[in-house]
Amino acid sequence: MRGSRRVVCEASNGRDYSVIIPGCINPAIAVLLPLALVCALTSAFLHHKQRTRTREKG
Repeated sequence: MRGSRRVVCEASNGRDYSVIIPGCINPAIAVLLPLALVCALTSAFLHHKQRTRTREKG
């Protein structure tokens, strides 16, 4: 396969397991990781905003 990588993992019993990772995984992670970070930061900001508003009311 072009653009793919083979990863070989060795278990504690001495057996080898090889896994082929497609080349499209790296670009997908490059897009999804910043998107997840933005979602997490937005969620934290909105949660903090809601908590401070609740404290001001009572």
